[in-house]
Amino acid sequence: MIRIKLLFISVAMVLGLSAAYAGPSGNLSAPVYHPKKSVSNLTVIPAEHLHKTANLSYQVAGKRYYPLQKVASFSQVGKASYYGKNFHGRKTSSGERFDSQMLTAAHPTLPIPSYARVTNLSNGKTVVVRINDRGPFHANRVMDVSYAAAQQLGFVRAGTAQVRVEQILPGERLQPAGTSGNIYVDLQKFDSKEQAQKYLKTTSRHLQSAGSEQQAKLVKVQNSYVVRMGPFKQQQRADEAKKSMLTVL
Repeated sequence: MIRIKLLFISVAMVLGLSAAYAGPSGNLSAPVYHPKKSVSNLTVIPAEHLHKTANLSYQVAGKRYYPLQKVASFSQVGKASYYGKNFHGRKTSSGERFDSQMLTAAHPTLPIPSYARVTNLSNGKTVVVRINDRGPFHANRVMDVSYAAAQQLGFVRAGTAQVRVEQILPGERLQPAGTSGNIYVDLQKFDSKEQAQKYLKTTSRHLQSAGSEQQAKLVKVQNSYVVRMGPFKQQQRADEAKKSMLTVL
């Protein structure tokens, strides 16, 4: 009993790092980690043994969390933030050292280790991360990602972003980075839906006359209306097309 209490205290101390800033099997066995293996180079999601202690129930700030005991379908929408630079090199809940340049993330309940696809709902950018830490413990946040992941998602300057988190099952084949064919770029944001629709029609005419494969669409982001263009397979091509389109509109 004493050993379990000490374990919870130890885990809570590690988990507190996230709170400080802004085979598909359910069996728990000895962890097999690849902390220096870049997620961006993965072609197939591996089946890793779940950590013995990082998936136990724990309590932080009076709230008890119950991590999932197996990798299964999971989808969640909420706000994400990212680790501050001062956390580089500190231990995560998995025991691995946090590396700000690796594509990793902290989540309150997703299995450790496991993989998730994170999509920034404001710009359509997506990244695959490896869950190896617990947190964040803010009522309005669902995930903390590494600095590298935040860069790819395009919210380093903003600090937070509304995202969709989707668990990826072992064995799922991933497309090479930059070739997902699901990249969109924001052209303009409007407070008025009517103005956004007018801009959408103008943009669509330009794309059609240019014989472009891309299309323009209107999406609502919180209280604003955004005209978005895509899809693109490569971020560089998307950025170039956006720059070109803005010069003619």
